[in-house]
Amino acid sequence: MPVFFIRDGMKFPDMVHAFKPSPKTNMQENWRIVDFFSHHPESLHMFTFLFDDVGIPLNYRHMDGFGVNTYTLISRDGKAHLVKFHWKPTCGVKCLLDDEAVTVGGTCHTHATKDLTDSIAAGNYPEWKLFIQTIDADHEDKFDFDPLDVTKTWPEDIIPLQPVGRMVLNKNIDNFFAENEQLAFCPAITVPGIHYSDDKLLQTRIFSYADTQRHRLGPNYLMLPVNAPKCAHHNNHHDGLMNFMHRDEEVNYFPSRFDPTRHAEQYPIPPRVLSGCREKLVH
Repeated sequence: MPVFFIRDGMKFPDMVHAFKPSPKTNMQENWRIVDFFSHHPESLHMFTFLFDDVGIPLNYRHMDGFGVNTYTLISRDGKAHLVKFHWKPTCGVKCLLDDEAVTVGGTCHTHATKDLTDSIAAGNYPEWKLFIQTIDADHEDKFDFDPLDVTKTWPEDIIPLQPVGRMVLNKNIDNFFAENEQLAFCPAITVPGIHYSDDKLLQTRIFSYADTQRHRLGPNYLMLPVNAPKCAHHNNHHDGLMNFMHRDEEVNYFPSRFDPTRHAEQYPIPPRVLSGCREKLVH
């Protein structure tokens, strides 16, 4: 889905509680979900997608992927553009109607995983095209919608999709637990040239996802081979549970006259100019 239910991360825990089974009966109750979101009209956009014909994908190969949150692209000279990421499957989007989903899901509850695995094994590699939408950061306030609001989409007629790359899945994993279950996705991990924005939900996810991974996998989850950087890197992370990296240096701080490590190359991050007041309304 290109949008989300809520725009403020403060509401995230309560949203999860509404989705989870009742603490009294341990059953998921639809009235709890509807009750919560009836107090958050911004969720209506997400519900129109959820209950539309695109709400139930046929499988992983025939579904779109969306970054949802707004990030920032920064050039080497410091010019910033707000950006949204979109993945489009080259084999097209296909979905299931409710009665079809009952039949398919009831026959094989792992049908989407099976379809993806079988397709890759047969050499029918699934492919997605990567598109971006960009807005000059200086023009953020010139639209009749908030570009940082995750409950809104950016109109493609005025902010067109631009093709920038592709992704092809051409190999099945060998060990599900090591290569899939231990994956630790986190929107806080970015590369030079991509930075965060003032998207309120993104600001929450930056730290909450990392907290989740530390709770789920341990403080050194980024040392696991499936999560570790593939490029040369250096940090001063020592000790902690499940730390399996041998490090014999005595200096684990920066800066130091005993450590040849130097400052990394600087990538300019434009400062935000803020004005007015920001309030927190609690209902």
